[in-house]
Amino acid sequence: QYQDPEIAFRESLFDAMADDEGAQFWEGVYGQPIHTYPDVKKGPDGELERMTDEEYTAFVRAKMYEKTHQHLIEEKARRDAAKKEREKLAKEAAREEKEAQKFRRKVEESLKRGEERKTRKAWTERWDAYTQKWETLGKGGIKVAIASIPWPVESGKRADVDLKEVEKFFLYAPTAGQPTEAQLGKVLKTERVRWHPDKIQQKLGGQDVSEEVMQAVTAVFQVIDRMWGELR
Repeated sequence: QYQDPEIAFRESLFDAMADDEGAQFWEGVYGQPIHTYPDVKKGPDGELERMTDEEYTAFVRAKMYEKTHQHLIEEKARRDAAKKEREKLAKEAAREEKEAQKFRRKVEESLKRGEERKTRKAWTERWDAYTQKWETLGKGGIKVAIASIPWPVESGKRADVDLKEVEKFFLYAPTAGQPTEAQLGKVLKTERVRWHPDKIQQKLGGQDVSEEVMQAVTAVFQVIDRMWGELR
């Protein structure tokens, strides 16, 4: 006749607790004593209180399982501990990588700012040299030699005159790459007069000016005129 395993175990448990003979018999069946566990637990207020039959049966079964499967429980505990350690190491590695990335960004930003400062300084120096040379050439109405013309490009050479180079020069040089519309407009207005082909011809004072030179002068004027027109 079928009997519920829970009921069968509970009956065997209480039979084992009844006398030594029962205890010995059921120890032989289960391979371990089952009558040796206390039947009290801590209540909500911390006081010891007796377990119900159902609670005690479940408690004994759990303790028996622990004894029977101690190696499995210990292995699971080791796996859980190893998993926690891996998770801890992964978190530490992620934190360290985050800190390293933050440090690298700071270094990169610092280097970038340093490069930007160098670039701004270089453009300022080019602009100062450009304007000072024009001031020198403009003194006393002296006739300007073709070779001494300071061209508005990064290299200062006529051979490098083209739309992009001239535009870059006026966007970066006068204000170190940080122009306002008003500043740029003021510079372009002055340069538009300076680079008008008729004005340049006048400064050159009737010298035999090659077609290549006048083409470069015209190209510079056209870029300045376009940029100035776009700001108006």
